[in-house]
Amino acid sequence: MFRTAFLVATISIAALPAFAQEVNQIEGIYTGSGEGDLTLDLTHIEDDRYAISINTIVPIQEEFMGCAGGIEGEVLLSKKGGNFFVENETYDPESDSPMLSQQYCEIGITFDGEGGVVLEERDGCLEYHGASCGFSGTLVHDAAGI
Repeated sequence: MFRTAFLVATISIAALPAFAQEVNQIEGIYTGSGEGDLTLDLTHIEDDRYAISINTIVPIQEEFMGCAGGIEGEVLLSKKGGNFFVENETYDPESDSPMLSQQYCEIGITFDGEGGVVLEERDGCLEYHGASCGFSGTLVHDAAGI
């Protein structure tokens, strides 16, 4: 009798639904457009630290040259967003060139809380893409609306 009760209790516990793990609302792939077609990939590392990759592309058209670029690194993000900084390897404080005189590429990241994100390229990112495209634009999480 004890074995039967123990077996029934064990099966009952095993049949219960597992507690859902908290879903990271920020992590994932975002796509959209702005100064080109944009892709943002965020992978949670720990706490508020994420691996980030941003890519932009403007396809070649008959009268226009195309453009492409990308940047990656790590960023600290809250549910509202954050700022992504990458040090420019060609930085020269003595240079008059806009491409060389900026120490950092800075991109502002703002989440709308509904699966969307706005990227705002602020300074120093020309080294990471061509002159005909950029990292500014509005994107939507690929899982938004599911």
